[in-house]
Amino acid sequence: AAGYTGAGTRIAVIDTGLDTDHQSFDNAAFAYALAQEAQRAGKTDEEYTASLNLLDKDQVQKALPKLNIYDVLQQQGWNESNCYYGEKVPFGFNYVDSSLDITHDNDSASEHGSHVAGIAAANAYIPNGDGTYTNALEAVNTQGAAPNAQLLIMKVFGRRGGAYDSDYMAAIEDAIVLGADAINLSLGSSV
Repeated sequence: AAGYTGAGTRIAVIDTGLDTDHQSFDNAAFAYALAQEAQRAGKTDEEYTASLNLLDKDQVQKALPKLNIYDVLQQQGWNESNCYYGEKVPFGFNYVDSSLDITHDNDSASEHGSHVAGIAAANAYIPNGDGTYTNALEAVNTQGAAPNAQLLIMKVFGRRGGAYDSDYMAAIEDAIVLGADAINLSLGSSV
C-alpha cells in the first residue's frame, strides 16, 4: 500500500523448488511490472532497470567460480545459461539432486517452495494469454509481499528425500555470493 514493490531486491528461497510454469512467476509479467514502475518514475524502461541492478546472466557467470556448485556444473558441462531461468528467477539449482530440475514436478516433496516464493514475490501482474496483463490483486486476489523482487531458487528437497545440512548450508553460502537481500528457510519435518 505504501508503494514498496521489492524492485531491485533478491530473495533466495531454499526449499522444495518452484512451479516454474505458474502464472505468478511469469518473466514477461515481471518485465511488464517493471515497465509500469518505470513509467510511474518518469524513466525509460532501460533507465529504470539499470537503476535496480537486477541479477542477470553476466553477474551469474561472474559468480559461478565462487559457488559451491561450481565443480558439479563443470563436471556436467553446465554454465550460467543452465542456471538462469529469466529475469524473475535469475538463478536456480537443485542442490539435493545436483541437477537443474528446480521444480517439484518429479519428486514426492511438497509444493511448499512455490507457496513460500508466492508469499514473498508472486508477480503484481499475471498474463492474460494474449500478450496483455491483468493486475494480480484484482484477478486472483493475491500477490507477493515484494512482487517485483527477483527469486533465487535453491532446491534442497528432492528425489533423494529430506534436506541435508550440507545442501542447505551450501545454498545459503551461494545465496550470499549471489547478493541475496533476504534468505528464506522454512525447513521442518512431519515427525
